[in-house]
Amino acid sequence: MSRWNEEKALATVLSNTRRKKRPDDLVTIAEAMKYLEGLYGSQKAVARKADLSAEMIRQFLTVLELPRSVRALFKNRQIDSVDIAKELAALGDKMKQESTVNTIANSKSKDVRDIKRLIKTGNYTAKDAKRTVSEAKPKGLNIFLLDLDDDTLKKLEKEARTRKIKPADLVREIVIKWIKKKTATKN
Repeated sequence: MSRWNEEKALATVLSNTRRKKRPDDLVTIAEAMKYLEGLYGSQKAVARKADLSAEMIRQFLTVLELPRSVRALFKNRQIDSVDIAKELAALGDKMKQESTVNTIANSKSKDVRDIKRLIKTGNYTAKDAKRTVSEAKPKGLNIFLLDLDDDTLKKLEKEARTRKIKPADLVREIVIKWIKKKTATKN
């Protein structure tokens, strides 16, 4: 059974978009909007019903496009800005989103303009990104760093392109298959 019904979802959206201090976190608000989108059939219909712009609905929903580890920081309100969610979603790359959001969460500045600058200029070197992620990773997020020679990396990237998936997803798939094979042979 869904935690949402039309009345509860609409109340959540209205109570969190009508005041400066939102009582709920962005993930909860976005989930309510997503439920209403399914119920009403479109973001425009949700916007009409909630008396908001379709763009505002779309921006809130970007939170749900972010990786689970990134959403967790929005859920516990370490980061609580729709603008930041929108900027992070624009990065596209999951690893870059995770390293950037961890830098933001640990940043002394909570000024949205400073954080937007950090996101836009997030030209992290691989070493800096690895260090940032390892120092600031949320609990439950496991990160493995692979040191591959150029030839192996090129083969991995070629296979990922052929299969139309991200190289990180291909590596994840390979590792999961390897673990399953190893545990099956032990049993």
